[in-house]
Amino acid sequence: MPIDSRWRLRTNNNCLFVDNISHGKVILQHNARPNLRPYIHPLRLADGSVCLTEDSPWHHPWQHGIQTGFHGVNGCDFWLDPGQHPDLPIGTIEPSSPRISEETSSWIIESIWRHADGSLLLVEQQTWSLGMLGEHLFLDLNWLLQAIPDIHIEQHAYGGLFIRMPFRRDYGASVFNSAGQRDDDTEQQAAKWVNLHMPIENSHAGGGIVVLDHPTNPGHPVKWRVDGQRGINPAPCISSAIELIAGSTIHYCYRLILHNQPLSPDQVDELWVGYAEKKS
Repeated sequence: MPIDSRWRLRTNNNCLFVDNISHGKVILQHNARPNLRPYIHPLRLADGSVCLTEDSPWHHPWQHGIQTGFHGVNGCDFWLDPGQHPDLPIGTIEPSSPRISEETSSWIIESIWRHADGSLLLVEQQTWSLGMLGEHLFLDLNWLLQAIPDIHIEQHAYGGLFIRMPFRRDYGASVFNSAGQRDDDTEQQAAKWVNLHMPIENSHAGGGIVVLDHPTNPGHPVKWRVDGQRGINPAPCISSAIELIAGSTIHYCYRLILHNQPLSPDQVDELWVGYAEKKS
């Protein structure tokens, strides 16, 4: 994907920033500071007007905008942050500084997943790219995990890529998926995509994120976590545990599409078909 002239990508203090040059606003910050999991926050609509992510809300203080993680990786937790559970061994995710592609609107962050006992378990590579589909900004993630020893990731009700938007119970939110289910009925259900839209403070139209699961992903269509505060998570560990032989890799691809006006199921289906035709 060639560089779009409207964006400027830069790094500073172990963070990646995407500036909207015409509006003079940061629309994305990818944090990759030492000894903290990499996460995206803030993430704004293309014009910079509305922030679609929330960092460390009171109800889930270990959730940081857009992030990755799993429970039970060889008996060690990589979903909570270190120190958040006194009786649970919690590992560390140690990111490198982001690397910007000189030719495309993309960047790479590599991380080491280290067990609480100090041993190395996984090497993670996140390759992100951004672009426009009409008026919608989209983010593509190619997510690679390589096992160092044999790896067992336990079956669990959530884990993988997670998106936390600024949900407020008084305002509510709308969720629907490719299987025709809505709101609470989307929880733990298999779907090609999930669409989330909610009112957001200081925004007339609110905002939303569509998450598309690429058909080449293991176990597609994936089952989804949709929690009570409308965090959404395509979770490959819901259906079964994940087993990796030492030296092997597992690869997932997702597209996030940002929008302010609510989309119809037919519109999201069309977006998914376009993404499904893209090689992973």
